[in-house]
Amino acid sequence: MKRSGKGQSIHDKKVQQIVKKLVRQNWKVKVDLPGYDKPSPIGKDNRRPDIEATKQGHRKLIEVETLDSLTKDKKQQVTFRRHAGQKTGTSFDIEVID
Repeated sequence: MKRSGKGQSIHDKKVQQIVKKLVRQNWKVKVDLPGYDKPSPIGKDNRRPDIEATKQGHRKLIEVETLDSLTKDKKQQVTFRRHAGQKTGTSFDIEVID
């Protein structure tokens, strides 16, 4: 989803905050932001979660949503949730910012 410049900035800062926490917890992360290795595309639409983190056989897909994108990105959320449900050791979480 396209966000306003301010909305995108807030989104990106939250993604980076989550990434820093995961790295401190020794997760290996891929991030859909410039300067990082990108998460693997998922589904027939090749959508990428904001964060893909792996550690000791576990995998987390994390999507950061604003209040606007939370309702507008339902198809993407369904794709990630379905994918996680089909993969052993994989979870999907949504972080909502306002």
